[in-house]
Amino acid sequence: MNYDLEKRFGFLISDVGRLSGKRFDDLARASLELTRAQCRVLAYLSHFGNVNQARLAEMLEIAPISAGRLLDRMEEGGWVERPANPDDRRERRVTLTQKAEQALGAARRVGDEVAAEALEGFSAEEADQLIDMLRRVRGNLGKLVDR
Repeated sequence: MNYDLEKRFGFLISDVGRLSGKRFDDLARASLELTRAQCRVLAYLSHFGNVNQARLAEMLEIAPISAGRLLDRMEEGGWVERPANPDDRRERRVTLTQKAEQALGAARRVGDEVAAEALEGFSAEEADQLIDMLRRVRGNLGKLVDR
């Protein structure tokens, strides 16, 4: 077993995530009114559609109370709305506002810039292979974690 951190899968994945997140924050400060966590909320809602607060907290890997506070700030800023579910008034659905829809493009451009910087020196084929391999890793782990 190799214990060199530079060759350890978990360490590298974590470090790449940390560095790309930090770079996203640096670029976003100049062009967005949103934090990285808020951009993740917008991205998940755009991709998965309206979800309840509990599911969104799971996706963000944060406690429901933390998700509630984050969504409070986003609702106050006009980024999301949280209407009650007509079938279960205890449940709040989180929906994007028009303001959020318009901001998604700018957030995606920041993400694209981070990706371009991270993949500098990769051929298009290598970049596609890396993305495909990471999707396979996610699928492998998802089968084990989401049982």
